[in-house]
Amino acid sequence: MSTPPWDKRRTNCTRPLQHVAIVGGTHGNEINGVFVAKHFMKNLDLVQRPSFRTSVLLSNTAAVEANRRYVETDMNRCFNLKDLNDSTLQTLEHKRAREIDELLGPKSSENPSADMVFDLHNTTANSGFLLIMAPHDDFAHLVAAHLMAKDPEVRVCQWVDKDDWPLLPTTGRSGITVEVGPIPHSTAQADWFQKTKAHVKSAMDFIEAHNTGLSQQPAAGKRVRPAEQKVISVFQLVGNVDYPRDENGELAGLIHPERQGGDFMEIKHGEPAFLMHDGTVSTFDATKFKETEKGDLFTFFVNEAAYYEKGIAFCIARKVDRTVEVPTWLTSLL
Repeated sequence: MSTPPWDKRRTNCTRPLQHVAIVGGTHGNEINGVFVAKHFMKNLDLVQRPSFRTSVLLSNTAAVEANRRYVETDMNRCFNLKDLNDSTLQTLEHKRAREIDELLGPKSSENPSADMVFDLHNTTANSGFLLIMAPHDDFAHLVAAHLMAKDPEVRVCQWVDKDDWPLLPTTGRSGITVEVGPIPHSTAQADWFQKTKAHVKSAMDFIEAHNTGLSQQPAAGKRVRPAEQKVISVFQLVGNVDYPRDENGELAGLIHPERQGGDFMEIKHGEPAFLMHDGTVSTFDATKFKETEKGDLFTFFVNEAAYYEKGIAFCIARKVDRTVEVPTWLTSLL
């Protein structure tokens, strides 16, 4: 799919970053991200760097205070461009989304205020340390490649390739959703807190190195050292699978024990997917996914608690190689 005109900014890795934003609390009960954001607010020096300014904020402050995912509607579904421009949408989250767009965007601009947005989440699913981004966001993939080099357990997933997404990180020029888990909602865990903090700080160091390297390049029109290429493995979201339901729409089965916790585990046609309430087994139907012919399929966000209301038992992805252009002054960091 071609990149929409207003979103071509994401493919640009040839300019320095001036403003990086770190956001927590887009979902108010995902408090690992809330605690990390609050920690950085109190210790801004940990994420400030000489070549750019860093802002840290809580997004859905009302939901954070209430310790709920959201108050009226899921705020991480409020950032479609058309919704941001629709003043008739007056839920608490829609109004707050417009405020955030003013702070970090505007999303409609080719030059939004924030050059990079890190949106900190946690999940009840066994995601590990997961970075999610737009397929054509070159700079986000460059940051991800750096973190993968430092920590082989870091995974990368891409949003479905389409013209727009309703997600908060899309307000900036570049953006990453950071998911860590499993962590029960309304709780935090010290190991995930420390790992999130360390990886965000490492990303800040990488951005500083990016800016410093750019500043040392020859003036325009003169020879610039060519980029090198690095290939990373990414998971591309291709669809979702709902729970089996009865004639009244009630759940008729749950995640099969063999699939529970199986984030980024391959799933084949005919394998157990659900254990029905009557004890029978419902198997995975791979024929519903055209992408099957393009490669193996994998599950993730398996049994995510917040997705029951969205009709998602697990997401389906395929694993592909993604080439990242790495400026030569950054190759030592990848």
